Amino acid sequence: MLKDSNKLHRRRSITLWTLCVLVMLMQLSMFGYVGYKKYRVVEKEDWTIQTTMPGYTLAKSEPASGIYLGGYVLQNPAIAFSMKTFNERTGRQHASFFKYVGYGKEFPTKWVEQVKSTGAVPHIAFEPNNGLAEVKDDEYLQKFADEANKAGVPIFMRFASEMNGTWTNYSGDPEQYKQTWKMVHRIFSERAPNIIMVWAVLSLPEETIESYYPGDDYVDWVGVNVYSVKYHNDSRLHEADFEDPLDLLNFVYNRFSREKPIMVSEYGATHYTVTDDLTDNAFAAEKIKRFYGELPDKYPRIKAVFYFDVNNTTEYNEKRRINDYSITTEQEVLAAYSSAISRPEYLTEVEPVQTQGAEAEQRFTYRGLIYKEAGTLYADKRFFTDVLGLKLQAEGSSEKLVSGKAAVEVKASHKRIWAGYNYFNYIPRYRSVDALPIVETLEPLGYRIEVNGTDIIVEPGA
Repeated sequence: MLKDSNKLHRRRSITLWTLCVLVMLMQLSMFGYVGYKKYRVVEKEDWTIQTTMPGYTLAKSEPASGIYLGGYVLQNPAIAFSMKTFNERTGRQHASFFKYVGYGKEFPTKWVEQVKSTGAVPHIAFEPNNGLAEVKDDEYLQKFADEANKAGVPIFMRFASEMNGTWTNYSGDPEQYKQTWKMVHRIFSERAPNIIMVWAVLSLPEETIESYYPGDDYVDWVGVNVYSVKYHNDSRLHEADFEDPLDLLNFVYNRFSREKPIMVSEYGATHYTVTDDLTDNAFAAEKIKRFYGELPDKYPRIKAVFYFDVNNTTEYNEKRRINDYSITTEQEVLAAYSSAISRPEYLTEVEPVQTQGAEAEQRFTYRGLIYKEAGTLYADKRFFTDVLGLKLQAEGSSEKLVSGKAAVEVKASHKRIWAGYNYFNYIPRYRSVDALPIVETLEPLGYRIEVNGTDIIVEPGA
């Protein structure tokens, strides 16, 4: 009995110590979280830095200002897959329409002529769905390029897009991808100079995006696909209705817009999802109004946007039968789209490819990685280096920025800021920010700073 009593006592002691350790760990975790929130995480607000600079070299068919209106209608039987009807329903001529073409299929000459007949230019999503190994410098690819050249109009060529995810057969090997891209770019450049090579990703995941970038010399435009949905992964646990579609642009826009025009190669907002089996036209209208309404002001380096007018719930791919993005059958959603695209910044004709090389003044913006703390505005270092072109040097615990003969030393701030969306199961996604104070950094270098609401105007001095 005594032996059994000792065993029971030891078990109770172990259980008690285990509970104590768990409580201590929970307390430490809570203390760490509170400290983390207090000292490392900053509030996200709708800040936009704007600056205007001369001497930017335009890319192929890039407009000096404005945004080409584009659309996709080839999976919408409600309008008989008609570009003309889409223009009529939305009340605006669209400058470009796109079509998916699987690698190995013939160049879509008949469709290209149909696009031209509406006064638009073609945009081809050229997809090697059997993997990159099938893409070779051979008769097929050369003929495809030759047929494209015969079209006689600019052609946006979105080759092997959304490679940053895991759902395509050409993802997973960034080095092979870049090598293949460069080969395709060379063939199109030689045989079809009217082709505009568009390197396009899905807005998420961000972590893999840069590893697939072939380099500035091999890309004409950079594209990003963005969707506004109420849930991710067809799960009510993964609510997404709070997401601002503009936030989903920020990573690609901030990284690439200084050197390349940006294309929203696909955008759609759902008004019905099978996840909750509810129609919510107000949701789609609100997202469209926010997205199209703010692009010209907050994202002036976006030069084209394509609406994805498709009811995916009836499509052949069962995995995608979740959301209805079509706008032409829902009056409230259609009205929101028509109103938003009525702004004069939305363009109905595409410039010729000969615009490449011309110089133009451009307005650049920076979004997402900006915050205010203790009355001081901060921006990520990459704004100062990538957008303004300042040279950054480490000086002990400070940062030294150089502009011509002028220099300034400031102390960096290391924070984290919410990206505007969550990971799975409500876990917020934070971006690390190595930031510098905007006014204290730029005014000594001769810049003029003006804060107007959430707009921060940065202009070089005389």
